[in-house]
Amino acid sequence: MNKACISLGGALLAGAVVATSALPAVAHTEPKAPASVSDAAKADASATALPMVGAAYRLQKLKALTSKGDASRDEWFKYLGLYRQGSNYFRFNWDTDYCSGPATEKQPGGYDFTFSCYRHDFGYRNYKKYAGEYNFKKYHRKRIDDVFLQDMQKQCGRKFWADPLTPALRKKMKDACNKTAKTYYNAVRTAGHL
Repeated sequence: MNKACISLGGALLAGAVVATSALPAVAHTEPKAPASVSDAAKADASATALPMVGAAYRLQKLKALTSKGDASRDEWFKYLGLYRQGSNYFRFNWDTDYCSGPATEKQPGGYDFTFSCYRHDFGYRNYKKYAGEYNFKKYHRKRIDDVFLQDMQKQCGRKFWADPLTPALRKKMKDACNKTAKTYYNAVRTAGHL
């Protein structure tokens, strides 16, 4: 039940971000397949019908999606929502293992690092693919790890509506969440990935 609520909450959040995001007038648009075309045909058509995105433009978009700040995180959620609707204009790799385990991103007190882990995986996988291993390690890895810490700390600072915990217990849970976030951050800085 809890996983269903979290999944539903994530889907609603992604949908809300997509629904409330306004695209600029000069934004790229992806051709849509007619409704009568099968999913397999759509996937095949999208692989061949999409215009090629230049390497510099793809890396520029990748940096915009993996930078610090709320605007970058909101844009990442927007593109995650588009991907879940079948659009992948930049051909990014959206695979994730959620911090290398199904339960590691769930924290006591209701804190959840699921999307922090997802965005971190997104940054690692796509920079390795499009910038190369050397450039990823030299120019992008630390920034992506710093964004990972920021995303987790944002989750730890989350306010709960109708919080069932007392203020003293919530403070303990928040402190434990921040400590866990720092532990995750130190692990990726040392090992390179969770």
